[in-house]
Amino acid sequence: MTNGTSFLPDDYVRDARERRSSIFALALFGIVMCAVFAAFLVTNRQWTDVRSAQASVNANTEQAAKEITEMKSLEAMREQMVEKAELARGLLEPVPRSVLLASLVNTMPENLSLLDLELKSEEIKVAKPAGGAKGDPKARRTTTGRMKEPEVAAKPEPVLRRVIVNATGVAPDDLDVSRWMGELSRIPFFSGIRLEVSEEKEVRGKIMRQFRISMRIEPGAAVRGWEGLAALKAPSDPLDRGILKDAAGGMLTATPSHDKDSTVNAHPALLHEGEED
Repeated sequence: MTNGTSFLPDDYVRDARERRSSIFALALFGIVMCAVFAAFLVTNRQWTDVRSAQASVNANTEQAAKEITEMKSLEAMREQMVEKAELARGLLEPVPRSVLLASLVNTMPENLSLLDLELKSEEIKVAKPAGGAKGDPKARRTTTGRMKEPEVAAKPEPVLRRVIVNATGVAPDDLDVSRWMGELSRIPFFSGIRLEVSEEKEVRGKIMRQFRISMRIEPGAAVRGWEGLAALKAPSDPLDRGILKDAAGGMLTATPSHDKDSTVNAHPALLHEGEED
């Protein structure tokens, strides 16, 4: 007997081989279909997660857009409030007059008296950039050659005002005047303190030094944070303690004087001698 010899009929062997091939093909098909189905389930789960993440991102984007819109609206309101505050600040004096007078009176030497106090308010004009329409990108020429009007009207600029203070008084000598100037230089809202005039003058038979001191209060001056503010006392009549009382002890009064110029507040504390004889 030789190897490979079979006693089974050829039809049976062929049928058995076809059955094995069919079973193997069915098994392989089932495995492939299971793999495809598993891949579909995994992919579908991933797409579900992606859609959920996309919906979350969209919701967060919409919320962020709303918050940005609200923030821009609040920022615009803040800018408007700041502009209004700057405009209102330009209409007010940087230092209240009560604080100004108290600062002057509290720092005066004992033998020094004021005769005249003048306050002038001058507007500080800020130079506008040259160029006009050339520097404005909104002002363009149309096809007809006419200048196109700017789309947005120019915003009003805040008015900056500087207060000039001129104080005229008398003192026994220049030492009291220089001492007062030294005290004024320690006050933070005074700047440009300068002695304009100092000359001899006879007052009630005494040789005195009549002086005039000028100083400035800039728009950015502020009294907040000044340590000496709490120590200021309410100003009283300076002549009540000065050297200009007459021999009989007559009081000197203070009367206000009004200037017709709206930009000048002159002589708010003009001091003169009371009625004599």
